[in-house]
Amino acid sequence: MNEHPLPVIAVDVGGTNMRGARVAPHGRILARARVSTPVADGPDAILGALAGLCRNLAGRTRVAAVGLGVPGAVSQRRGVVFSSPNIPCWHDEPIGPRLARRLGLPVLVDNDANLHALGEHWLGAGKGVPNLVLATLGTGIGGGIVLRGRLWHGDAGRAGELGHTVVDPDGPLCGCGATGCVEAYASATGILRAWRFENRVTPSSRGAAARRILRDTPETIAARARRGDPRALAVFAEAGRALGVATASWLQALDVHTVVFGGGVAGALDLLEPLVRIELDARLFGLDARRIRILRAALGDDAGILGAAKLALGKGSGG
Repeated sequence: MNEHPLPVIAVDVGGTNMRGARVAPHGRILARARVSTPVADGPDAILGALAGLCRNLAGRTRVAAVGLGVPGAVSQRRGVVFSSPNIPCWHDEPIGPRLARRLGLPVLVDNDANLHALGEHWLGAGKGVPNLVLATLGTGIGGGIVLRGRLWHGDAGRAGELGHTVVDPDGPLCGCGATGCVEAYASATGILRAWRFENRVTPSSRGAAARRILRDTPETIAARARRGDPRALAVFAEAGRALGVATASWLQALDVHTVVFGGGVAGALDLLEPLVRIELDARLFGLDARRIRILRAALGDDAGILGAAKLALGKGSGG
């Protein structure tokens, strides 16, 4: 039985836009809206925009609660955003309590990647699976862990920082300041770094060939790899190997048999998965690599909204 017979408001907060929906208890999206995130105007302006978005989505309908997915480090229990790379004015910002007072509704807050995992578990690629790891392969690599149907946050609330799994201590520098994180290899940023290195191109390189290389995206590099371009194949071989080493570590530590990959780079899962499976075959101890399910996320941009909805419905909190 659902805890709430009423719909909820779910918002996926980004540094550019805030996308929201009114969502029924069974997961059907009833209404959508989007507003710009007024980052330059400060926390009060963001709060006002959020409140306006939620009121617009609710309309004259009674709603039970609000779920927010936010980028950055979050206290789920207190509804506080400690820091957010995309919203730098949010520093120890109690956005949950402030929005709750403004709306007169319960407000639940979690990291956006966690809520992507929760959404995919509820209604997406992981539906019906008790345990899964989700990794979002975008500009960086984020992730979330669902165990026994509930998000796992860990002791400090930071579980799921999958992109900073070290796959080679002597590897390239990651944006976090460490070396050899899987994010430095298998994110969009890592793939572009490797592509430029393979072609001996730097941002200051000149000439038509260099400009073409600098314009390439992970999607165009993947297309080159599918056509047999040896340098593009080398880039995805490195990314796939690193992703496989990291995935083996996640699955080994958690004894989980399902991994879901989302984000733009997951569009190249056809290139990455064979390399990932080679590493799983070589590295898993006590787990049958043949039983591991590698899935592509199914909900696209709605994963975070549906995860926020599930959180607001009282179904998604965990340890």
